[in-house]
Amino acid sequence: MKFTERLEDGFEDVIRKASSGLGIGLAELSRQAGIPAGRVASLMKGNYHEEDCLAVARVLDLDGTALGELAKGQSQPGPVELAGLIPYTTPYPVPGYEEMTVNSYLVYDPESLKAALFDTGTDIESVLADACRLKLSIEQIFLTHSHGDHIQALEDFLKKSGPVEVWINEKEPLPGTMPFGEGKTFSIGQLKIRTALTNGHSPGGTTFVISGLIKQVAIVGDSLFSCSQGGAPSHYQLALQNNREKILKLSDETVLCPGHGPMTTVAWEKQHNAFFSAAGAVGA
Repeated sequence: MKFTERLEDGFEDVIRKASSGLGIGLAELSRQAGIPAGRVASLMKGNYHEEDCLAVARVLDLDGTALGELAKGQSQPGPVELAGLIPYTTPYPVPGYEEMTVNSYLVYDPESLKAALFDTGTDIESVLADACRLKLSIEQIFLTHSHGDHIQALEDFLKKSGPVEVWINEKEPLPGTMPFGEGKTFSIGQLKIRTALTNGHSPGGTTFVISGLIKQVAIVGDSLFSCSQGGAPSHYQLALQNNREKILKLSDETVLCPGHGPMTTVAWEKQHNAFFSAAGAVGA
Protein backbone atom coordinates (compact mmCIF):
# COMPACT_ATOMS: atom_id res chain seq x y z
CA MET A 1 0.00 0.00 0.00
CA LYS A 2 1.18 3.51 -0.75
CA PHE A 3 2.84 5.22 2.18
CA THR A 4 0.95 8.30 3.31
CA GLU A 5 2.62 11.70 3.17
CA ARG A 6 -0.11 13.43 5.19
CA LEU A 7 1.06 14.82 8.53
CA GLU A 8 -0.57 13.16 11.48
CA ASP A 9 -1.27 16.40 13.37
CA GLY A 10 -2.26 19.93 12.52
CA PHE A 11 -1.18 22.96 14.54
CA GLU A 12 -4.39 22.73 16.57
CA ASP A 13 -3.51 19.16 17.61
CA VAL A 14 -0.11 20.35 18.83
CA ILE A 15 -1.78 23.07 20.91
CA ARG A 16 -4.27 20.60 22.38
CA LYS A 17 -1.59 18.05 23.24
CA ALA A 18 0.60 20.66 24.92
CA SER A 19 -2.25 22.24 26.90
CA SER A 20 -3.50 18.82 27.99
CA GLY A 21 -0.03 17.66 28.97
CA LEU A 22 0.61 20.80 30.99
CA GLY A 23 -2.83 20.70 32.59
CA ILE A 24 -3.72 24.17 31.31
CA GLY A 25 -7.40 24.40 30.45
CA LEU A 26 -8.99 26.80 28.01
CA ALA A 27 -9.84 29.45 30.59
CA GLU A 28 -6.35 29.45 32.10
CA LEU A 29 -4.72 29.42 28.69
CA SER A 30 -6.84 32.41 27.75
CA ARG A 31 -5.81 34.24 30.92
CA GLN A 32 -2.10 33.54 30.56
CA ALA A 33 -2.05 34.32 26.83
CA GLY A 34 -4.05 37.51 27.34
CA ILE A 35 -6.60 36.75 24.64
CA PRO A 36 -10.34 35.98 24.89
CA ALA A 37 -11.34 32.38 25.49
CA GLY A 38 -13.35 32.36 22.28
CA ARG A 39 -10.26 33.08 20.25
CA VAL A 40 -8.33 30.30 22.02
CA ALA A 41 -11.18 27.93 21.27
CA SER A 42 -11.08 29.04 17.65
CA LEU A 43 -7.38 28.18 17.45
CA MET A 44 -8.07 24.74 18.86
CA LYS A 45 -10.63 24.21 16.11
CA GLY A 46 -7.97 24.85 13.48
CA ASN A 47 -8.63 28.52 12.71
CA TYR A 48 -5.18 30.05 12.47
CA HIS A 49 -4.53 33.60 13.68
CA GLU A 50 -0.86 34.51 13.85
CA GLU A 51 -0.81 36.78 16.90
CA ASP A 52 -3.08 34.50 18.92
CA CYS A 53 -1.02 31.46 17.92
CA LEU A 54 2.21 33.13 19.03
CA ALA A 55 0.65 34.16 22.34
CA VAL A 56 -0.58 30.64 23.07
CA ALA A 57 2.75 29.13 21.99
CA ARG A 58 4.60 31.25 24.55
CA VAL A 59 2.39 29.94 27.37
CA LEU A 60 2.75 26.32 26.23
CA ASP A 61 6.52 26.54 25.62
CA LEU A 62 6.08 25.79 21.93
CA ASP A 63 7.99 27.32 19.03
CA GLY A 64 5.53 29.84 17.60
CA THR A 65 7.34 30.09 14.27
CA ALA A 66 7.27 26.32 13.75
CA LEU A 67 3.63 26.24 14.84
CA GLY A 68 2.78 28.91 12.28
CA GLU A 69 4.62 27.05 9.54
CA LEU A 70 2.59 23.95 10.37
CA ALA A 71 -0.64 25.96 10.20
CA LYS A 72 0.32 27.37 6.79
CA GLY A 73 1.24 23.99 5.32
CA GLN A 74 4.94 24.80 5.18
CA SER A 75 6.19 21.91 7.33
CA GLN A 76 6.08 18.87 5.05
CA PRO A 77 9.30 16.82 5.24
CA GLY A 78 10.77 15.65 1.97
CA PRO A 79 10.37 12.05 0.77
CA VAL A 80 12.69 9.47 2.30
CA GLU A 81 13.90 6.41 0.40
CA LEU A 82 16.47 4.01 1.78
CA ALA A 83 17.60 0.59 0.55
CA GLY A 84 16.70 -2.00 3.18
CA LEU A 85 13.72 -0.05 4.53
CA ILE A 86 10.16 -0.47 3.22
CA PRO A 87 7.35 1.56 4.82
CA TYR A 88 3.67 0.60 4.76
CA THR A 89 0.52 2.41 5.73
CA THR A 90 -2.81 0.76 6.43
CA PRO A 91 -6.17 2.32 7.30
CA TYR A 92 -7.44 2.29 10.86
CA PRO A 93 -10.59 4.40 10.80
CA VAL A 94 -12.22 5.16 14.13
CA PRO A 95 -15.30 7.36 14.70
CA GLY A 96 -14.31 10.97 14.23
CA TYR A 97 -10.99 10.01 12.62
CA GLU A 98 -12.14 8.27 9.45
CA GLU A 99 -8.91 9.07 7.60
CA MET A 100 -6.67 7.64 10.32
CA THR A 101 -3.85 5.36 9.16
CA VAL A 102 -1.06 3.48 10.92
CA ASN A 103 2.46 2.68 9.76
CA SER A 104 4.62 -0.43 9.86
CA TYR A 105 8.12 -1.00 8.50
CA LEU A 106 10.01 -3.90 6.96
CA VAL A 107 13.76 -3.68 7.50
CA TYR A 108 16.17 -6.11 5.85
CA ASP A 109 19.85 -6.82 5.41
CA PRO A 110 20.51 -6.60 1.65
CA GLU A 111 23.30 -9.20 1.90
CA SER A 112 21.76 -11.99 3.97
CA LEU A 113 18.14 -11.09 3.04
CA LYS A 114 17.16 -11.55 6.67
CA ALA A 115 14.36 -9.19 7.68
CA ALA A 116 12.31 -7.94 10.59
CA LEU A 117 8.90 -6.31 10.73
CA PHE A 118 8.35 -3.35 13.05
CA ASP A 119 4.67 -3.25 14.06
CA THR A 120 2.10 -4.88 11.80
CA GLY A 121 -0.51 -2.21 11.19
CA THR A 122 -3.91 -3.56 10.20
CA ASP A 123 -3.06 -5.53 7.04
CA ILE A 124 0.05 -7.53 6.19
CA GLU A 125 -0.67 -8.66 2.62
CA SER A 126 1.70 -6.10 1.09
CA VAL A 127 4.42 -7.10 3.57
CA LEU A 128 4.09 -10.77 2.68
CA ALA A 129 4.06 -9.96 -1.04
CA ASP A 130 7.25 -7.87 -0.78
CA ALA A 131 8.98 -10.54 1.30
CA CYS A 132 8.16 -13.11 -1.39
CA ARG A 133 9.19 -10.82 -4.24
CA LEU A 134 12.53 -9.92 -2.63
CA LYS A 135 13.10 -13.44 -1.22
CA LEU A 136 13.32 -12.08 2.32
CA SER A 137 13.22 -14.21 5.43
CA ILE A 138 11.21 -12.42 8.13
CA GLU A 139 12.51 -13.90 11.37
CA GLN A 140 11.45 -11.30 13.96
CA ILE A 141 8.66 -8.85 14.71
CA PHE A 142 9.40 -5.90 16.97
CA LEU A 143 6.48 -3.99 18.49
CA THR A 144 6.94 -0.35 19.42
CA HIS A 145 3.99 -0.63 21.82
CA SER A 146 0.78 -2.59 22.30
CA HIS A 147 -1.93 -0.19 21.10
CA GLY A 148 -4.46 -1.94 18.92
CA ASP A 149 -3.79 -0.10 15.67
CA HIS A 150 -0.13 -1.16 15.73
CA ILE A 151 -0.73 -4.86 16.36
CA GLN A 152 -4.09 -5.55 14.73
CA ALA A 153 -2.63 -7.75 11.95
CA LEU A 154 -0.23 -9.63 14.24
CA GLU A 155 -2.39 -12.75 14.57
CA ASP A 156 -3.03 -12.84 10.84
CA PHE A 157 0.69 -12.54 10.11
CA LEU A 158 1.56 -15.40 12.45
CA LYS A 159 -1.05 -17.62 10.80
CA LYS A 160 0.39 -16.98 7.34
CA SER A 161 4.11 -17.03 8.12
CA GLY A 162 6.51 -19.54 9.55
CA PRO A 163 7.89 -19.37 13.11
CA VAL A 164 8.68 -15.78 14.03
CA GLU A 165 9.95 -14.29 17.28
CA VAL A 166 7.72 -11.44 18.48
CA TRP A 167 9.32 -8.95 20.86
CA ILE A 168 7.80 -6.18 22.99
CA ASN A 169 9.01 -4.13 25.93
CA GLU A 170 8.50 -5.85 29.27
CA LYS A 171 6.36 -2.94 30.47
CA GLU A 172 3.64 -3.90 27.96
CA PRO A 173 3.46 -7.70 28.01
CA LEU A 174 1.32 -9.45 25.41
CA PRO A 175 0.42 -13.15 25.22
CA GLY A 176 2.67 -14.99 22.81
CA THR A 177 5.36 -12.32 22.77
CA MET A 178 8.84 -12.23 24.24
CA PRO A 179 9.75 -9.39 26.64
CA PHE A 180 12.88 -7.26 26.59
CA GLY A 181 14.20 -4.57 28.89
CA GLU A 182 15.85 -1.21 28.39
CA GLY A 183 19.01 -1.38 26.30
CA LYS A 184 18.43 -4.82 24.78
CA THR A 185 20.23 -5.35 21.47
CA PHE A 186 19.24 -7.46 18.49
CA SER A 187 20.44 -8.12 14.96
CA ILE A 188 18.94 -8.54 11.50
CA GLY A 189 21.66 -10.31 9.58
CA GLN A 190 24.53 -7.79 9.64
CA LEU A 191 22.28 -4.98 10.87
CA LYS A 192 22.35 -4.05 14.55
CA ILE A 193 19.38 -2.89 16.63
CA ARG A 194 19.62 -0.93 19.86
CA THR A 195 16.48 -0.43 21.93
CA ALA A 196 15.67 2.75 23.83
CA LEU A 197 12.72 3.19 26.19
CA THR A 198 10.89 6.27 24.91
CA ASN A 199 7.72 5.90 26.94
CA GLY A 200 5.22 8.59 27.81
CA HIS A 201 2.63 7.86 25.14
CA SER A 202 2.51 4.28 26.44
CA PRO A 203 4.25 2.53 29.37
CA GLY A 204 6.70 0.55 27.27
CA GLY A 205 6.95 2.67 24.15
CA THR A 206 10.25 1.78 22.51
CA THR A 207 12.45 3.26 19.81
CA PHE A 208 14.52 0.81 17.77
CA VAL A 209 17.76 2.36 16.49
CA ILE A 210 19.09 0.42 13.51
CA SER A 211 22.62 0.69 12.15
CA GLY A 212 24.15 -0.97 9.13
CA LEU A 213 22.14 0.58 6.31
CA ILE A 214 23.45 3.59 4.39
CA LYS A 215 21.80 5.81 7.00
CA GLN A 216 20.91 5.17 10.60
CA VAL A 217 17.22 4.44 11.11
CA ALA A 218 15.07 4.91 14.21
CA ILE A 219 11.65 3.25 14.38
CA VAL A 220 10.00 5.57 16.89
CA GLY A 221 6.38 4.36 16.98
CA ASP A 222 4.10 6.95 18.55
CA SER A 223 6.85 8.59 20.60
CA LEU A 224 7.39 11.18 17.88
CA PHE A 225 5.55 12.28 14.74
CA SER A 226 6.78 14.64 12.07
CA CYS A 227 6.08 18.12 13.49
CA SER A 228 4.39 16.65 16.56
CA GLN A 229 4.53 13.82 19.07
CA GLY A 230 2.18 11.16 20.42
CA GLY A 231 -0.36 12.19 23.01
CA ALA A 232 0.88 11.83 26.59
CA PRO A 233 -1.57 13.70 28.84
CA SER A 234 -0.49 11.80 31.98
CA HIS A 235 3.25 11.66 31.27
CA TYR A 236 3.87 14.72 29.14
CA GLN A 237 7.21 15.81 30.60
CA LEU A 238 8.53 12.25 30.42
CA ALA A 239 7.58 12.05 26.74
CA LEU A 240 9.28 15.38 26.01
CA GLN A 241 12.43 14.35 27.87
CA ASN A 242 12.67 10.97 26.15
CA ASN A 243 12.20 12.48 22.73
CA ARG A 244 14.82 15.15 23.36
CA GLU A 245 17.42 12.88 24.92
CA LYS A 246 16.93 9.55 23.16
CA ILE A 247 15.68 10.47 19.69
CA LEU A 248 16.65 14.04 18.82
CA LYS A 249 20.23 13.56 20.01
CA LEU A 250 20.77 10.92 17.34
CA SER A 251 22.77 12.09 14.31
CA ASP A 252 20.99 14.71 12.20
CA GLU A 253 20.73 12.43 9.16
CA THR A 254 19.01 9.65 11.12
CA VAL A 255 15.78 8.60 9.39
CA LEU A 256 12.85 8.67 11.80
CA CYS A 257 9.99 6.23 11.15
CA PRO A 258 6.88 7.19 13.14
CA GLY A 259 3.74 5.19 13.80
CA HIS A 260 1.62 7.75 11.94
CA GLY A 261 2.38 10.27 9.21
CA PRO A 262 5.43 10.58 6.97
CA MET A 263 8.99 9.57 7.65
CA THR A 264 11.30 12.41 8.60
CA THR A 265 14.80 13.06 9.94
CA VAL A 266 16.30 14.28 13.18
CA ALA A 267 17.51 17.45 11.45
CA TRP A 268 14.02 18.27 10.15
CA GLU A 269 12.34 17.77 13.52
CA LYS A 270 14.90 19.87 15.38
CA GLN A 271 14.05 22.72 13.04
CA HIS A 272 10.32 22.26 12.40
CA ASN A 273 8.75 20.45 15.36
CA ALA A 274 7.14 23.05 17.62
CA PHE A 275 7.57 20.85 20.70
CA PHE A 276 11.35 20.84 20.29
CA SER A 277 12.51 23.50 17.86
CA ALA A 278 12.42 26.48 20.23
CA ALA A 279 15.84 27.84 21.24
CA GLY A 280 17.37 25.51 23.79
CA ALA A 281 14.64 22.90 23.46
CA VAL A 282 17.11 20.25 22.35
CA GLY A 283 19.87 20.31 24.93
CA ALA A 284 23.52 20.20 23.97
